[in-house]
Amino acid sequence: MIYVTHDQVEAMTLADKIVVLNAGQIEQIGSPMELYNKPANTFVGGFIGSPQMNFIEAGRLGDTAAKTVGIRPEHITLSRDSGDWKGKVIHVEHLGADTILYLETEVTGLLTVRLFGEHKYDVDDVVYATPDKASMHRFGADDRVLR
Repeated sequence: MIYVTHDQVEAMTLADKIVVLNAGQIEQIGSPMELYNKPANTFVGGFIGSPQMNFIEAGRLGDTAAKTVGIRPEHITLSRDSGDWKGKVIHVEHLGADTILYLETEVTGLLTVRLFGEHKYDVDDVVYATPDKASMHRFGADDRVLR
């Protein structure tokens, strides 16, 4: 059966295979978790997942072979003491099962972090964000994933 939807949550929960279209062009075909874990390009990386993937200019991270580095908000840990990217909390969303933090970091610029459960952070708190390096995605000048 073919079912058309613009609702990514609906697609992720109902589908065995998803075809991601962008302006009538197929961007990627795969299972929901293939699209989530191995996006073919920045469009798929940004479209699948909520909140959407963070995109960082690769040069800011010292990566000259890529144009963009992507990291999902849930693949970043926070500490009040140390980490890779020092930043300041600019907004907090307490959602019960999740806490979403929006940071302004010295290295990456604006960064979204998703923490599971309830966490006490306030606007203007200084924090340190550390990405799970194994979960980072590198994209080239054409916005396609570099393998």
